[in-house]
Amino acid sequence: MKNRLIELLSDGSIDLDSDTSPESAAEHLILYLTEWKRWNAKINLTAERDELSVINKHIYESLQYARVISPTGSLVDIGSGAGFPGIPVKIIRPKLEIVLVESQRKRANFLKTAIRSIELSTIQCAHGRVTDFPELIGKYDFVVLRHVLEPHLSLQLGAGLLSPGGSLILQTSFDHSFQLDFLDSLRLSFVNEIFFEQSGSSHSKIMFFKRGST
Repeated sequence: MKNRLIELLSDGSIDLDSDTSPESAAEHLILYLTEWKRWNAKINLTAERDELSVINKHIYESLQYARVISPTGSLVDIGSGAGFPGIPVKIIRPKLEIVLVESQRKRANFLKTAIRSIELSTIQCAHGRVTDFPELIGKYDFVVLRHVLEPHLSLQLGAGLLSPGGSLILQTSFDHSFQLDFLDSLRLSFVNEIFFEQSGSSHSKIMFFKRGST
């Protein structure tokens, strides 16, 4: 398990923070997986039932988000669920300030427990829906979403939380695209897309958008 994590973390396309080694990040992810295994038996966090399956799907995918997230700034993970991608991103980008937004109470309790167990700082879980927290609007350098709502609704929801010049990273279906006029209405421009090549979600991709600076 640890060897597989180190293999993923050593991928040259993912730059770890200067103070983070593949070995230390793997140790933190193992602590996360220990909590996941304990809670998954009770509240069904993921469909996967063993650690290696979670590594090869959810942790692998979360690390792909980090390819377009800088080492510093603020990030909100909407509908964080079992903590993906927010917790793996935090582990390899420890200087980021992160808020995990999760509407289901049991999952929110899991996230709070995992944060304490791994002893992560400058990360918190907000229990509720994004609309419950108007103070989040226009605040974040990075917004990430994984299959939270229909893609257009997800983009609208996430765009409202971006600060000027911020980045939105959305996971959606392999063949999905957005019309230019729709993106213009949200002051977003499409930058790039990343396809999952090593997980069970080869039918999905990450779309990367930037918000105008004015």
